[in-house]
Amino acid sequence: MIKIAFIGAGSFVFGETVLTDILMFPSLIEDSIIVLEDIDEHYLDLMYKYMIKLKESYPEKFKGVTFEKTTNQRKAIEEAKYIINAIHVGGYEAYKLDMDIPYKYGVTQCVGDTLGPGGVFRFLRATPVMKSILKDIKEVGYNSRSDIDKPLLLNYTNPMAMITWYCNKIMPDSTIGLCHGVFGTAFGLRHALGIKSENFTYLCAGINHMAWFIKLLYRENKSSPWKNAYELLNNKLAENPSFEELERLRVDMMRATGYFMTESSGHLSEYLPYYRKREDLLEKYRGTMLFANLEHNFNYEMSKGNSESVDKTIARKLKRKNLKLKKRHSGEYASYIMNAIETDKPFIFNGNVINKQGGLITNLPKECCVEVPVAADSQGLHPQGGIELPTICQALCISNIMVQKAAVEGALTLDREKIYHAVLLDPNTASVCSPAEIREMVDEMFDAEVKWLPPF
Repeated sequence: MIKIAFIGAGSFVFGETVLTDILMFPSLIEDSIIVLEDIDEHYLDLMYKYMIKLKESYPEKFKGVTFEKTTNQRKAIEEAKYIINAIHVGGYEAYKLDMDIPYKYGVTQCVGDTLGPGGVFRFLRATPVMKSILKDIKEVGYNSRSDIDKPLLLNYTNPMAMITWYCNKIMPDSTIGLCHGVFGTAFGLRHALGIKSENFTYLCAGINHMAWFIKLLYRENKSSPWKNAYELLNNKLAENPSFEELERLRVDMMRATGYFMTESSGHLSEYLPYYRKREDLLEKYRGTMLFANLEHNFNYEMSKGNSESVDKTIARKLKRKNLKLKKRHSGEYASYIMNAIETDKPFIFNGNVINKQGGLITNLPKECCVEVPVAADSQGLHPQGGIELPTICQALCISNIMVQKAAVEGALTLDREKIYHAVLLDPNTASVCSPAEIREMVDEMFDAEVKWLPPF
């Protein structure tokens, strides 16, 4: 029997996506228990009712899978082979503080979940919970007394790089960080270029939310040689200016560096010193796509608005006589990875792992968290190594890695000064604030968010 624990399963939209992906793999539902866990009993119960109704709609297909719910994290993790993590500590109350306090000091954030003051404090709030998850995995997880065939923590929580780095420092090789940025961007590029999937390939590497398509290739057909797709992309941009208008900022960075990267313009604007420091720049590089909106607080307002409609959405679905199964997999990696491990049918994806001895991306710091191609099979995870980034991509990644490094070190040692240093090193914050202003801002955030933070 396989046991899968979903920590933070009350996040309905994402939870439904990942759980229904799992149900598409016979290897994961022939004899399995899926335990839903959340501290929010209301949304946990709604998710549980939804999954039970889905099972009842297809009793023969899902006869081998059992759904359980609990607010007890340790109970959920007990004997679990796979633990999916999607927590958000502090919810929208804390998220609002992440956005509002830096704004007082001139620091604007569109999303605020990856780097900068918002990303650092979201990370700090998550660390006590992540530490407790790892403790439970070590003590009561699947095959916990063995050094081989250990449980796998599949982390979806942002800030992805910091959390994955932190977890693997506490428990080496315990955690893989998963994000849809690579496959989502690759799909968008392929679609924009009008290329079939079998005639499109790439090598993408870097760090989470800043991985670069250092090879982008296409061919006319299966018997044709591979060609540089950047030439085709640049021609498309020249021929169709409206394509550039979708994501002006990300296209601008491609022209500056020579390489397309994985994160939407709204996100990307926060990891650089170039765009958010002046209103005229934000207006100039605002794109027409939803996630190319550069406004401060955009993601908070959108997410909060969407969350307020969740109850109505679930209630409407639960009123149906039978629920319909989706026809297509979402593309999220978790279920593919679990299936590959269970069946020994390899699956290749881009994952967040530790750059051991600098062997994966050779010109990024040793032991940082990098995002590289990874193969999964019955023997576990096998990251691709020996990758060297172009100097410009290397430098921009390192500017973000040093923020992450200071934050992880500060969290591990409960050193408040290192948290200040992390925000001090943030490119966006540094573009508008003096060191003294950054210290004052960090102190204010510590005071405002104290109830969610470890005892610094």
